[in-house]
Amino acid sequence: MGMIFFCSPVVSVFTDMFGCRKTAVIGAAVAIIGLFSSSFVKSLEPLYFTYGILFACGCSFAYQPSLVILGHYFKKRLGLVNGIVTAGSSLFTVSLPFLLTFLLEKINLYNTLRVLCVLIFVLFLAGFTYKPLLPRSSNRRKKIFNFAIFKSKTYCIWAFGIPAALFGYFVPYVHLIKHVEERLGTEVKVEVLLLCIGVTSGVGRLVFGRVADYIPGVKKVYLQVCCVTNLVLTI
Repeated sequence: MGMIFFCSPVVSVFTDMFGCRKTAVIGAAVAIIGLFSSSFVKSLEPLYFTYGILFACGCSFAYQPSLVILGHYFKKRLGLVNGIVTAGSSLFTVSLPFLLTFLLEKINLYNTLRVLCVLIFVLFLAGFTYKPLLPRSSNRRKKIFNFAIFKSKTYCIWAFGIPAALFGYFVPYVHLIKHVEERLGTEVKVEVLLLCIGVTSGVGRLVFGRVADYIPGVKKVYLQVCCVTNLVLTI
């Protein structure tokens, strides 16, 4: 997940240069290659490349255009639409743990990775449906390599502060299982914990996506800052 966000600046450049459709399709293809290659790896070291880099970078290139394309079709309720789209990840957080547990028990890890390639192939096909409505700027080089925005101290604080704060986003996923085992015992299933996270995350995306539609302009950043502050205080 960290690699997906880390690649976002590069993906944004590619999306501006080649459009949402090409970027998403190529990204999904790279993700399929990375995941399928991982299913043949027998040791940890090659997985750093096939899964940690190839698959993750491909997912990043497939993920970013799926959000950019929304701005071509929705204006008035863009926040709600973003909430609905991103809630899809919460839906899979709820369902995938149970599916993966079943697959791992029945067909082992390597075949499970091959089955997951089918899900990524859906992203590959979905990329072909992207039809941008807004014209791209003819002066692409100036647009892509314009660093004037970094002259704004407020933007710099936001651009570097939010990613730094999001390092804490993954803390519950790493430590929650051990914490619950210490408090409630080992009888609590891991799948149930992830289900709770997925449900609350999905509801939050839908609710705050709609709330964001009522906040004008760049003041939406205040909502994001409040949410991130709450995340940091909770952790």
